Amino acid sequence: MEDTAVEEAEVSGAAELAPALVAAHPLGRSVAVAVGPELRVFDLKAGSVVSLSDDSGGGSHSDAIRAISFSANGVLFASAGDDKLVKVWRTDSWCCIQTITSEKRVSTVAISNDGMYITFADKFGLIWLVTVGQSGGGQESTDNNSVSIFGHYCSIITSMKFSPDGLFIVTADRDFKIRVTLFPKKPLRGAHEIQSFCLGHTEFVSCIAFTCLSEGSSFLLSGGGDSTVRLWDYINGCLLDTCQVRDKAGELLEPNETEDNNLAIADICPTNDGSLVAVAIQSFNGIMLLACDLVAKKLSFLKVYLFG
Repeated sequence: MEDTAVEEAEVSGAAELAPALVAAHPLGRSVAVAVGPELRVFDLKAGSVVSLSDDSGGGSHSDAIRAISFSANGVLFASAGDDKLVKVWRTDSWCCIQTITSEKRVSTVAISNDGMYITFADKFGLIWLVTVGQSGGGQESTDNNSVSIFGHYCSIITSMKFSPDGLFIVTADRDFKIRVTLFPKKPLRGAHEIQSFCLGHTEFVSCIAFTCLSEGSSFLLSGGGDSTVRLWDYINGCLLDTCQVRDKAGELLEPNETEDNNLAIADICPTNDGSLVAVAIQSFNGIMLLACDLVAKKLSFLKVYLFG
């Protein structure tokens, strides 16, 4: 019965307009943009569009791309979406080196910090893993066969990130939960050890991001359908602070716009030093900036930049 319900949700959501996606190379070399099934890459140093090639033997994306992600060192890039394809690209040549076929539509994708594994989540709330390169240490060799390593029990995964130290994989879902899972040394055997749950959102969690202090301590940021951005000690599952953006955004909207819009958080992006967080809000024609004091563990409203 649950499988049928999820399948029906997939079909009913097929006509949903996929949002445009943007991802920046961690070293500032390029920017990738996905609109529908189209993937475009811009070389920031050359000031030109990059020509993409494919040596994987798989087809091009034929349906909406729902997730894109660079590896931590920028060597790899992954794209995935409604066509059930997960494509892995080398960013030095922008050639697709691997295409994985998922059984279900893919909602999010991430690359392990060492660049050895691609993880992706499907519409059933399962997280899958596939090897990208030879891992050594008794691990299986590279192939395109993905294995399920854990799941969120039929709740759609909305966002997935590896912690800056690579020790944890953090997943958020539409049932208000954030799960912090220990990423094992041999992940093909499954990821079964839960470190914590970050609970507090009262609507779906739409996005997560890590931010760090200069000495290396890291924190988790999350945004959701409850119009809040939250700061977490993710190791212990402790909520440190909550910033409600609805009132500030609502002041800049007409009364009827506020009534018709739940002002869900669409995405969040912290600066490299962790002092600022840019917040994109659904149906809001602008970007909100929050101040983030990681020493005091506080979030506060700073400024709104309106478009047009």
